Amino acid sequence: MNNTCPTCGALYNVAEKDIGRRLKCKKCRTALMVTDAGLVPAAGTESVPSPDDQDFDTEPRESSFSRRRKKLFAGENPLAPVGGVPGLLFGIGVFFVLFFTFMQVLASASNLRAVEYEKKLALEEEVRIRELLPKGKKDRSELGAEEQKTYDEKKKKIEDDYFVSKRSADESKRSTEIGNKRSRLFEGYGTMFGFMLLSFGCLGFLRTQEALLLRIVAGIILTGMVLGLFRLALGTGAGAGVGVTIG
Repeated sequence: MNNTCPTCGALYNVAEKDIGRRLKCKKCRTALMVTDAGLVPAAGTESVPSPDDQDFDTEPRESSFSRRRKKLFAGENPLAPVGGVPGLLFGIGVFFVLFFTFMQVLASASNLRAVEYEKKLALEEEVRIRELLPKGKKDRSELGAEEQKTYDEKKKKIEDDYFVSKRSADESKRSTEIGNKRSRLFEGYGTMFGFMLLSFGCLGFLRTQEALLLRIVAGIILTGMVLGLFRLALGTGAGAGVGVTIG
């Protein structure tokens, strides 16, 4: 059943129970009648709807695309639920800062893990060598000549077994340290970009008519970032000055 106005295409809630009723399109004012086929143009005296024919919904139903288009042309901000453009910039900035900050934390943790694994292998080797001594003996010097020979052979075998593992652990530790040092530049750029977005977001909040509390928080965050930047710049300058003086 056709439920659209043949002239302008407006949608109406018509059903089989409405067959025979008449109405005027509220959009183009065309006289319509509900037939078996749906809405068709009415002719003659049938073009005038009677009061009894208006007890069903004749309000035009707009498609979702039409509603979105009207909102766009009406100037409604689709980012309003997240605080507009400042809110979007602020949220992305927070994400970048947190992400790259935790990347630095995880890099330090991976370095520490590699170092501790190397210590773990050394401890396992020490324990296995100590277990070679018979009960009641605390040192190799307390063993007889034959026992010392057997002890030395077993100790040499254990040391050979752990030599490869310890060398592999040392190479892995150095590779991890080098990789994490190389990634610091990337992490620094990411953190800087995050703080830039945070700054733009805070400035946006300060320039809009947002709630006073929100603008106060944005001002505090922006002031803290500026002070931190000055402190970083002064610290870098002082370090460079010390380096030049020492040189």
